Amino acid sequence: MNYPQINLSEWTRVGEGYNGEAFASELHPGVMLKLVRSDMGAAEKVEQEFEAARIAFQTGIPTPQVYQIVRDGKDHGFLCEKIEGKKSFARLCADSPEQIPQLATRMAAYGKQLHQMQIQATKERIIPMKELLLKALSTTILVTDAQREQLTELVKALPDTNTVLHGDFQPGNIILAGEKYYWIDLGWLSQGHYLMDLAHLYKMMVEDSVIPAVQDLTHMTREQMLAFWDAFAKAYTGTDNVEALNRTLRPYAALDIIRTFYLHQNDNPQFIAFMRMCINEQLKP
Repeated sequence: MNYPQINLSEWTRVGEGYNGEAFASELHPGVMLKLVRSDMGAAEKVEQEFEAARIAFQTGIPTPQVYQIVRDGKDHGFLCEKIEGKKSFARLCADSPEQIPQLATRMAAYGKQLHQMQIQATKERIIPMKELLLKALSTTILVTDAQREQLTELVKALPDTNTVLHGDFQPGNIILAGEKYYWIDLGWLSQGHYLMDLAHLYKMMVEDSVIPAVQDLTHMTREQMLAFWDAFAKAYTGTDNVEALNRTLRPYAALDIIRTFYLHQNDNPQFIAFMRMCINEQLKP
């Protein structure tokens, strides 16, 4: 589809993330432009994120409203509601590390509310998590045949549910504006069991916390990320034995790696070798 061309000179960059940039304009009050990087901004991927965000808003998930897909040359993006005075939970933690336990506990409460909401899958846009995982497992080059069989059985054993999964459940994707909170970056919105969202957060905050790029993404040190996970896990599950929870989540974290690779293919041999090593670590007895 030939989407409307925007004039980027009317907009001022106000933020930058992993997959693109955010812009605001005095000529467009109350509106934010999210422009996706050229190498990640194929129209169909922007359409996926736009439609997922639209469905999330209609479902009643606290999230900015999306308005229209646009393009700047070959780059695609969309216009959405601008939330004034916002900060992500990740940025709030970085700015006030002493607040990490309270912020993690607050995200746990909001996460539990999210995971109790009902959402209907759509054939084109919202793929149930179990279906997505089985597709990813059937084609992935990251595992041995024995690992594929082990993980396939794990997926099949997941309870069937039509409750919401964020898909990229982490403190950079929940923002606070005053006392209102919003979930953002819902391109991987899905339905399924909450364990997959928890495994995604666990992998980022614990397993990946040694990676400088992940520390940069969360604006936190490794120690702060581990503290966030500890407080979140205790608040979300009501357990004091976080290490036992971690052991439970590790094979689901392996599934999360396979899902992420399926959604963002990468043919770099070093990257593939690293992903295989991570999966092997997660599946150790």
